[in-house]
Amino acid sequence: MASATQADHIRELLTPLLEPGEELRAVGTFQSGGSFAELPKATFFTIRNWWVGATDRRVILAKQARLSGKLLEDGVFSVARENVVLKKDLVFTVLRIKSPDSKIPKKLKSLPGMGFDKEAFARALSS
Repeated sequence: MASATQADHIRELLTPLLEPGEELRAVGTFQSGGSFAELPKATFFTIRNWWVGATDRRVILAKQARLSGKLLEDGVFSVARENVVLKKDLVFTVLRIKSPDSKIPKKLKSLPGMGFDKEAFARALSS
């Protein structure tokens, strides 16, 4: 999971989005779009940070505002757990997301240094 304070902050922000009786099992900070390694390229400007929570029913994706880092109310989406797969590439843990909604990213990468717990997230997606 993210560091204790980061995970607590994500949980605090995602908890109001839960349905009655829904349990938030794992959280993490992810990124869509380019990467910092692509800084000179135009794709760098497509980077977007997301808070992600896996519940007992679904996966909640919450887009952060670029400058303030606050939750964007119109940037909150949910996806059925079976439509989210956790993968590992060379550096990042990646969430692959199947959704017909074009506003939902198809791929999110874990942010380095955020203490993301891949095993906890995998358990949350599979149980």
